[in-house]
Amino acid sequence: MKKHCVVIALALLLSVSGGAQAGVVTVSGYGQSYDPGIALSDARADAVGKCSAQGGTPVEEIYNHVTRANLWLADSIWTCEVP
Repeated sequence: MKKHCVVIALALLLSVSGGAQAGVVTVSGYGQSYDPGIALSDARADAVGKCSAQGGTPVEEIYNHVTRANLWLADSIWTCEVP
């Protein structure tokens, strides 16, 4: 019985990892500048760069936020389709 369970578990693992399947991950980027537009642009570029570094394709921006401290601070969150 124990051997049978191991064979089934291995078959399930091989069927899941056997094919080339794309996945969707979330990446975030960060930017800062004395100009809010530049900070947001840098945050978007950072997130897209992190997606591309994984061999992925950016799908869409799902959230961004800009706040004022001593500098403008920006965050951008994207969905990324990776192979």
